[in-house]
Amino acid sequence: MKLLFKTGNDGNAELKQLLGFINADLKIDNMMADIRTATKEVIKLIGKEVYDLAVEAYEETASSEENKEFVDAVRYPIAVNAYRLIAPSNDLAHTNNGRKMKQDDSEKLPFEWMLDRDNKSLERRYYRGLDDLIDFLDNSEENDELYITWTDSDAFKKTNELFIRTVDEFDEFFPIKSRLLLIKLEPGISNCEQYEIKPRVGKDKMNALKESLKENDEITDETDLELLRLIRKASVAYSMAWSMPRLSVQLYPEGVLQFAVSDQTTTQVKKPSVKSEVEAARQAFANDAEKVFIEIENLLSPDPEPIINCNNSILPEIISGNNFMST
Repeated sequence: MKLLFKTGNDGNAELKQLLGFINADLKIDNMMADIRTATKEVIKLIGKEVYDLAVEAYEETASSEENKEFVDAVRYPIAVNAYRLIAPSNDLAHTNNGRKMKQDDSEKLPFEWMLDRDNKSLERRYYRGLDDLIDFLDNSEENDELYITWTDSDAFKKTNELFIRTVDEFDEFFPIKSRLLLIKLEPGISNCEQYEIKPRVGKDKMNALKESLKENDEITDETDLELLRLIRKASVAYSMAWSMPRLSVQLYPEGVLQFAVSDQTTTQVKKPSVKSEVEAARQAFANDAEKVFIEIENLLSPDPEPIINCNNSILPEIISGNNFMST
């Protein structure tokens, strides 16, 4: 597998150019194994074909500004993730006598809460880099080869086969503002359509709606428009409930989950809470989804039979007097 980084001093300069917050003397040669691991993670997301185009652009002796932007968009999340992988081990000296604490006279060891905060910051920086990469690919229409390669990838096709195809469509019901998170939520959205929507709506109606979306045909029927809105609303709530115990908390928008860091001297222990934030959030989204499923059932249920008013007399009109009765 070809990498998007050189070794030696040239590689050190490339790394420093991408990660301005690191020391200039950080040697990329010590990170090559982690760069390979981080590269494989990016390839899983964007596909090998797109990555190979980045390698071709990187190896050109006279890359255009557009190619440089493309290459840097791919390299940045790789560099951040590789540094995330090596940073914890770099905090200690690994010697023949075991692990030792590093400390120079001019430097002080950080507090544990500082390490925690930096770890979370690096993780969010990594996800933001992936988001920027996907956004670049989504808007690369001027580069025909790149755009066609990207739109033919599994990551792109999977989300475009669903009722929710864009971040704006998802944000209408719950704001995530992240194309990366939408891709990560694809299995949950797909499960909702397969196991919850399809049994209620029916295969024919479901396929007809998807075909209209695929062909960009205008949907004019009011019932179909309301049904599409409810399907998307249910898919959002269901997929968020699905994702709560499965995805990293750093992927979600600020405020979705809140953890209190313990004051104990460890980076892993969390202060026990009165209730599980993850389970509480999952249950809230699951309850919202169930409510929308009921709305879908009510929308598609047949109109009730008219109720006969029992107060109406079934006898003909009767005219009565003192001594006679007639009809």
